[in-house]
Amino acid sequence: MVVQDFSQDSAPMGTDTLLPAAVNWHFWPWCNYGCTFCFAQFDDLPKIDRLPKEIALLVPKQLAMAGAKKITFVGGEPTMCPYLPELLKASKDVGLTTCIVSNGTGLDETFLAENHQLIDWIGLSIDASNDEIHAKIGRGMRKDLRDSRSQHLVQAMEVWKRCQSYGIKMKLNTVVCTHNVSDDMTDLVLELRPARWKIFQVLRVDGQNDDMFDELEISTSAFDDWLARHEHVQDYGVQFVPESNDLMRGSYAMLDALGRFYSNTDGSHQYGPPLTEVDVLQAWNSVQFLEDRFIERGGEYEW
Repeated sequence: MVVQDFSQDSAPMGTDTLLPAAVNWHFWPWCNYGCTFCFAQFDDLPKIDRLPKEIALLVPKQLAMAGAKKITFVGGEPTMCPYLPELLKASKDVGLTTCIVSNGTGLDETFLAENHQLIDWIGLSIDASNDEIHAKIGRGMRKDLRDSRSQHLVQAMEVWKRCQSYGIKMKLNTVVCTHNVSDDMTDLVLELRPARWKIFQVLRVDGQNDDMFDELEISTSAFDDWLARHEHVQDYGVQFVPESNDLMRGSYAMLDALGRFYSNTDGSHQYGPPLTEVDVLQAWNSVQFLEDRFIERGGEYEW
């Protein structure tokens, strides 16, 4: 495998477009939950393959030199990675704002006590006001041991308070599908008071969740009704950030576990060459990115 020289002190020169300010790195493709709507299952990747740790630790510097200002660690479930703290430190060392999107299972007292100073934001995934709905979705259910119970909300509430006690800025992530489209999360959200609440219309991604999507899909009007029922939380200081299917497609700078930028503009994951073969800007400019959608969905904010 050809590995590019990561020791450079400046970004590659040329006419290539720089990275957007925010990059989502799906560096850990494995997860301990079985959410049916998940559009980042990465079943198309070899399950034993990812960038070697020593290479992965150099990626934040490359992203920063290519224009990134914020890195979001996503999965799978990021906290399952044993060297996540080292990745966080590598990111802070080059001046990146850090965020972890998590189901909360790895955000225990030990992890936060040891690493809170390296974490600027945590995006906690909560999709409903009760765990009966979470069970239908698969949120809180082990992928290899599906049963009829979930304790995700109970555990997430404890995690939320724990993160706040360390001064970490909190985002709430919610995916709206058939199972929770009639739910009302207002009381829960006003109790949590997230700095940002990101609400996603369940998105079909071929090769990721298309086998179950027919039972999850909601119409745009149903999504709009859900938003109308909840948007008044803005009156209480919660930044309300809805993302329809159209806004989600092509509006994220996404990097996978093999170090490849990818896009979902055509309804599936389209991967570029890995960072082990080309420089960052060559890799980035090989995939489609719709900057106008990135701006419209509020991809850059005061973080």
